[in-house]
Amino acid sequence: MLMMLQLCQVMVMISFSSSITLLASELHPGEVEALKQIGKTVNEDGQLSLNFVDSCQSGRVVDTELTSAPPNFEEGNSTIDCNCNITDDNYCHITSFQLEDYGLPGRLPPELANLTYVEKIEFTRNYLYGTIPVEWASMKNLSSMSLTANRLSGNIPAHLGSFTALTYLSLESNQFSGVVPPELGQLANLKTLILSGNKLVGTLPEALAQIKTMKDFRVSDNNLNGTVPQFIGNWTQLQKLELYATGLQGPIPLEIFHLEKLSDLRIADMPGPEFQLPNVPIKRENLVLRNINLNGTIPEDAWKVETTLDLTFNKLVGEIPPNTIQRQFT
Repeated sequence: MLMMLQLCQVMVMISFSSSITLLASELHPGEVEALKQIGKTVNEDGQLSLNFVDSCQSGRVVDTELTSAPPNFEEGNSTIDCNCNITDDNYCHITSFQLEDYGLPGRLPPELANLTYVEKIEFTRNYLYGTIPVEWASMKNLSSMSLTANRLSGNIPAHLGSFTALTYLSLESNQFSGVVPPELGQLANLKTLILSGNKLVGTLPEALAQIKTMKDFRVSDNNLNGTVPQFIGNWTQLQKLELYATGLQGPIPLEIFHLEKLSDLRIADMPGPEFQLPNVPIKRENLVLRNINLNGTIPEDAWKVETTLDLTFNKLVGEIPPNTIQRQFT
């Protein structure tokens, strides 16, 4: 009789444990509904079958299946991460939402704001149109957003300044126009800002000087005006700066060349007064200063660049040092 009672207790414990495990892998019902709406918004013509499930399996929500695609378009990549240990509500929550390379024809989904624990959004290389929904401004955990290579248009919305947790923001290769909003200066934690390949005009706002954490800044291929702002030379954490065909003019602040952590410096097609490249003993991996009105001789330290050295279409004089002949530069 005692053995039967003990066996019964064990069976009850196993059953109870199994039910807890099952519940702990279940996505929050509100997030399941949000996934359904997101699928409809980004997939207006129904070319994709977005088969989201309602459980968190090994940290992932699966799965999306491509049923048809534009000609010559490769199947995309979907990664939807989830976490079952964020809260004590016995539900799992989505923390990362990534749909890349699908050629999605719809709009950015406002319903994504209902995934309140999302830290990363990735819609790179799709065909989404419209703008960034104002509803997203409520996503206080969002630290990374890439909307690269879509057809988003209009002004870059000022409400991006509300994404105070952002460390990474890429709006590259879209159709954004208007000025760079000064509200971006409120992103005090931002480390990467990529605005290249749009139709932006005006000057770079002084408010960007407030971002002390900037490590990577790219604003190439736009229609900006004015001179290269002095505050870039005060970004002491800067590691990469890319200013190709921005529309900006020189002079280039000499402080930029003295930034100790700046290993990748690329400036091209920028009119302005002639100037000499300073001799700065800073290790650089890439140094591209093409068609920016450099004159004089090439400083000795410039020849120590590790990967790419491009000083073409300037007014430089002198000879290539003999010990650099064997090195290959582009």
